[in-house]
Amino acid sequence: MKKANKYVDMYFFLLILEIFIITTFMIFDVDEIDFKDFILYELVFILLYIAYFTNIVTGLLTSAFFIFGYGSYALYQSIFNKGFDISKSFYWIIIFPLTAFITGKFSKHLKDMRWELEKIEKDIQNLVTIDEATGLSNAKEFYKDLDEEISRANRYNFHLTLMVIEIQYFEELISIYGKTQVEKIIKVFAKIITKTIRNEDKEYRTDKNIFSIILQNTDATGAEILKERLKKALSHIIIQEGNDEKEYKLDIKIGFIQYNKQITSIFEYKELAEKELEYDIV
Repeated sequence: MKKANKYVDMYFFLLILEIFIITTFMIFDVDEIDFKDFILYELVFILLYIAYFTNIVTGLLTSAFFIFGYGSYALYQSIFNKGFDISKSFYWIIIFPLTAFITGKFSKHLKDMRWELEKIEKDIQNLVTIDEATGLSNAKEFYKDLDEEISRANRYNFHLTLMVIEIQYFEELISIYGKTQVEKIIKVFAKIITKTIRNEDKEYRTDKNIFSIILQNTDATGAEILKERLKKALSHIIIQEGNDEKEYKLDIKIGFIQYNKQITSIFEYKELAEKELEYDIV
């Protein structure tokens, strides 16, 4: 990261220095400057744009095209125009590839730095175990805890049930009420789940419209009772907005499955619980 930042600074400085030199040359040699030089000056910026947004190879190929075009023009003028000073042509022939090289290098190291920053950001997100919108644990923490609870259930022969709650038509809710309002609904939704379940149970937001609950020491009968309580509590969400209350009717599905030793992995367990959603009539 430090190395990429160092190269970005260096090539940015060289690019600014080059533009400064070209501009200074044109200002102090204004009597000798003609329309051709302004065209070439504009071509430098076009080349800068191409090299920055593509890569150094494309930039150098473009500069070669410009050099060929201008070189052919300069050669023609030197042969048929006695007053043409060909020595000035070498200035632009050097400037074109130099611009392409410096800009291409600057762009490459800047992209490398952005890639490293995105990687760091992704790594940080992978370390985060809390869902920002609800304050509940996220999918990463869910899989970790589920693995631990399965091990505990196997060791001590405790009952264990995994429950999944899915909010139906989630994208339609966002289209109707907007993302900000739906986030408010989700926050209240999560608080109701926390209030309804026991302290020893663990709740998670495992997807944007899916909540999962690990029910310790709970069999299918106990999970069915909780399911009915949650269905009643979560079907209508009331949000306080100033002095007004707004009520939102949600379509939800709840599925659960009690753990058994035929389940071989945490992913299979979650998949089986989600499959139970198909049998829940909204």
